[in-house]
Amino acid sequence: MIEHRKGISIAVLLIMAPPLVTLIATAHQMIGTGGDGLIRAKAVTASAPTATQAPATAPAASGAPGATPTATPGATPGTAPAPTAAAAPPKPPAPVPGRSALDFSASRPAWETFLHDADPAAGKQLAANGKPAAGVQACVACHGQAGITPSGGIFPNLAGLSSEYLAKQLADFRSGARVQPLMNTVARALSEQEIGQVAAYYGTLAGPPMHVGEFGGDAARKLDVQGDGARALPACANCHGLRGMGEGPLIPRLAGQSREYFTDQMNAFRNGSRQNDDVGVMRAFSQRLTDAEIQALAAYYAGPAPQQR
Repeated sequence: MIEHRKGISIAVLLIMAPPLVTLIATAHQMIGTGGDGLIRAKAVTASAPTATQAPATAPAASGAPGATPTATPGATPGTAPAPTAAAAPPKPPAPVPGRSALDFSASRPAWETFLHDADPAAGKQLAANGKPAAGVQACVACHGQAGITPSGGIFPNLAGLSSEYLAKQLADFRSGARVQPLMNTVARALSEQEIGQVAAYYGTLAGPPMHVGEFGGDAARKLDVQGDGARALPACANCHGLRGMGEGPLIPRLAGQSREYFTDQMNAFRNGSRQNDDVGVMRAFSQRLTDAEIQALAAYYAGPAPQQR
């Protein structure tokens, strides 16, 4: 019985020991080191006086016993000494880059400012004439007189795309976020104002005539309308609108783009040479499509070859 009680006592001591040790260590740490506990006077270090603080002892008055008045060079007897120059105010702290924790405003992309007060008429002139002094040829040379490439090929139709989408793409070409040597050179030679003007102009043009869905077969139509849940492929229409008509200012219209351009861009997403898609969605989706499905979708959205206007 005695050994049993002794064992219980030891077990109780072992249970209570860790909390007691923690409590003692915490109390020892709090005394003299801040927190909610006591603070010893000797643990507080007096701060050094700054340059703007007044001295601890004032000079003795001129009339005080033992005080020796000091003369200021150049001062006339009987005149008050000239006041000393006030200390320079402290410099404001340097601004910290980035947004502060109290900035709850919506983050806006830089290219949006390109479109502020953008003049489509000036953009039309720039598209027609280019910027020869900077080595920029006219936009119409590749993209057609009305923003519709007459011969198809890998040059996209710009008509029917929104001003916002075009401004973002030109800004990405300018920064290198989207890589295409010719367009990188063109965008870097344009000012932000000129990018806004060109984007505003092409945003006013109607897209090519609609003949979407006449080619590509059932496979392309199913991907457009239903997608493929087994491969985590949503319907293309969820983002690009039914039959590729476009959905939202930053989602491009696919209807009327040439087969060559559509295929070229899908392959660029697949191999990672184009990476300016939002959070990589097009790179992910394009890798789940077969070559045959990309060709079918290209034919589905292209329709017949566009006619020059």
